Amino acid sequence: MSDIPFYNPVSLNNVIALTDQLIEIAAVAGASDLHLEPFPQSMRVRMRVDGLMQLLKTPFDQLPAPTADAIIVRIKLLSGMDISESRRPQDGSFQWQLNDKWVDIRCSSLTGHWGEKLVLRLQWQQQNIDITQQGLSPEQLETVNCQLRKPQGLILVTGPTGSGKTMFLYSCLKQIQTPYINTVSAEDPVEIALQGVHQVAVNNTINLSFSHILRALLRQDPDVIMLGELRDFDSADVALKAAQTGHLLLTSMHTSSISEAMHRCHGLGVDMLALSYCLSLIINQRLVRRLCNQCKQSMSPPQLAAMGSEEWLEAVASYNLCFGVVNLCVPVGCEACHEGYKGRFGVFDPMVMDQYKRDSVAQRRVQELKGESGVWRQGLWRVLSGHTSFAEVNRVTW
Repeated sequence: MSDIPFYNPVSLNNVIALTDQLIEIAAVAGASDLHLEPFPQSMRVRMRVDGLMQLLKTPFDQLPAPTADAIIVRIKLLSGMDISESRRPQDGSFQWQLNDKWVDIRCSSLTGHWGEKLVLRLQWQQQNIDITQQGLSPEQLETVNCQLRKPQGLILVTGPTGSGKTMFLYSCLKQIQTPYINTVSAEDPVEIALQGVHQVAVNNTINLSFSHILRALLRQDPDVIMLGELRDFDSADVALKAAQTGHLLLTSMHTSSISEAMHRCHGLGVDMLALSYCLSLIINQRLVRRLCNQCKQSMSPPQLAAMGSEEWLEAVASYNLCFGVVNLCVPVGCEACHEGYKGRFGVFDPMVMDQYKRDSVAQRRVQELKGESGVWRQGLWRVLSGHTSFAEVNRVTW
């Protein structure tokens, strides 16, 4: 990366070069989002890496106000946004290239007390959406594949915002995609373009909602349907009808547990009896940061001795080496990572429906609905295998 002069904000070349460098810094760091936040006399620049916010290094963490204003105009032009409008929120998008890779960038603007803030979402076109690389154990992978081979039913993925639900749904679509299956999706927006999948994006400006898209997709002779999210009664009602009429439907819901997802469905007015018949698999998941392989260190005897809680001892007793041999490690930190972590993977808690669970859903005894082991238990197994830390599992799952 070349050094960009940090002065003369009026210069068009400087503005273009500095904008490119900010995006390049975020892209090289593997950031999912780049935040340009207004301050009274400057603009703070932060990025989200592996789920956590961090400042860019000096001098890019604080931009002078004139420079920041010019960069905002530059990004809004790239995104196809109205540069004369700063009072109302706007959305736009553009593509950006780093070496031989392309990244789709979605831009959102929102004016606050100190001025206009921009958030750029970076989505690489060449992403690894192989289902075997998402973090499932071999047993869980076989469970998911078994449910994906079924001709009809409803697979529901749950978890809080940023837990990897959409990426997991994409990996499921890629897993079952063949020339002999008609696969379609309704999304808001389309995160990753998949060849062979007819993807339709929600467009509120023309009243094209999830439910409208789903009704239209059902007339497109689909075999597999992906609905980005269950948001309201209309979309949930159409999704249930699709799952009841010979389609495999994959969708997600922003809830922190399986039982909470059923509470939400009931709150939306969903027919719980019909839902109990349709559901074939519910998966609760989280994303945890991976320990950097270049700098992580094995735990010392005193550190190992301190791991003595009842939950930890139960996790040790139940671990069947599904993620590898026992090798507890702690983060250290080096130039190749961020505070000892690099990248993320999923921890999952799948629940396959049986007659008892169907009765629990129909009768709204949702507190009885539990998965195989819970994301907490699988997270501890990942600690045992040296893939993440105890503190990281605590941060994500509690």
